[in-house]
Amino acid sequence: MEALSYRSILGSRGTRADEQVLYDLRIRELVSEVLGRERDELLWNLFLEPVDSVDVAIYRLNVFRDLMRDDIYATVNEFVERVREALDYLEMEKDAYEPHKLGLHLDAALTYIDALESFYNKLSSLGVESEGLKSFLRYVEGIIQSQGFKAMKESALEAKRARDRIRIRVRIAGDRIHVWRFDGGEDMAKMIEELFARFKGGEVREVKYIPMGSGLSHIHAAILEGAFKFFKSEYEAMKRFYEHFPKIVDDGVASFVREVRFYLLYIKFVKGLMSQGYKFTIPRFVDDGRIDVRRFYNILLTKKGRVVPNNIFTDGSKRIFVVTGMNGGGKTTFATSFGQVAYLAKLGVPVPAERAELPFFTKIMTAYPAREDPRESLSRLEQDIVRAVNIMRRADDTTIVIANELFSTTTSDEGYQLAKMFLEELNRRRSYCIFVTFIPGVASLDFVISLVAQPSPEDPTKPSYKILPGSPPSEYMAVRIASRYGLPIVL
Repeated sequence: MEALSYRSILGSRGTRADEQVLYDLRIRELVSEVLGRERDELLWNLFLEPVDSVDVAIYRLNVFRDLMRDDIYATVNEFVERVREALDYLEMEKDAYEPHKLGLHLDAALTYIDALESFYNKLSSLGVESEGLKSFLRYVEGIIQSQGFKAMKESALEAKRARDRIRIRVRIAGDRIHVWRFDGGEDMAKMIEELFARFKGGEVREVKYIPMGSGLSHIHAAILEGAFKFFKSEYEAMKRFYEHFPKIVDDGVASFVREVRFYLLYIKFVKGLMSQGYKFTIPRFVDDGRIDVRRFYNILLTKKGRVVPNNIFTDGSKRIFVVTGMNGGGKTTFATSFGQVAYLAKLGVPVPAERAELPFFTKIMTAYPAREDPRESLSRLEQDIVRAVNIMRRADDTTIVIANELFSTTTSDEGYQLAKMFLEELNRRRSYCIFVTFIPGVASLDFVISLVAQPSPEDPTKPSYKILPGSPPSEYMAVRIASRYGLPIVL
């Protein structure tokens, strides 16, 4: 076939995320929820590779915008299944007996040809808007109009007509197989159909059976060899197709079928949550420094039914959020959830929120409590300082840092001084940061936005999991709980 060029439906691949970020933001767990039992290595890698370019992210989001339409999703999904069916035939062909190869090859071609033409006709009428799907549609049009495709289709139809003419009778006696030409006598297939027709009742569904290679036995092969002796011209037509068109599925089409599942599987997951009332939105990237994300939440908590959505906003003049408040009040969940939103937006996929306007973050960095490792020569505080220094050296005005209880292993005074130096440097670099801490003085720095985990209105000793703007609390939950149990604490 003529050489045609095709741009990936992904736009381009991303760069593997830092393992610490994947761990801290629980990205692998999130991807596992999305993919379920799917273990395709390409798909796993794609979800661990945020893209480096805002243009690529927008390219993907526009494809998602098209595919979120049920009619477009159904058309693309059907096409993928049909092409994969053709590829299955070709895979079975590799291990099949020689006589079976001709039929499997022909079935692969017929399935593929019909899939391409049907897909083109359907999708052309649906008015896709994304450059990703429009460019692939043009690519498919080029294939269908090519002389190579037309020749393959004509030869495949000729081979199919030839195969349809092959009708034989078979008798198996012991280890001998007798094959002769069907002479118009009694049609056993018709008799069997009439015999079992009486058992039909209610709704009837046709089930398509695709035989596996192990089911094509030497007996079937022997029958075909006998049949080909009676139908030599028909055999030659099938063999001619097999030899003239060894390659059936175009490389660009095969690539599309593999890559587009990145979209299809994510949308299937998203629609499952949306059917339960959860919101997803196409994020919008802004260049004025603003963050305005409404009712975002942690996808991983949907399984437990404990989702409490929150908001986050800045006009860009202040870019550092300090989150304080009651223990167990949802501060870490808030920070992690926003980190996941930023990560998913950087992947170029819909995010769990009602609305999302945010910068395209070129770097996402995290600083969560270090995991204890007896082989580690550094103390926990030393590890915190090393991570902070590394972040400060790399951060810029398109960086988001998610820091959770950094410097919490030292005294509150020392922790305050370390946090102040860290945040002052991020502020100087105009970086974004969500800084979760129990040190209330950090929230009083004049360049930060103070957010507070709120207690429940019904019971002040219990959390509401809402994080709202406000001054840091004068006392933490430990004091209230101690007071409730009669433990005197002098502050």
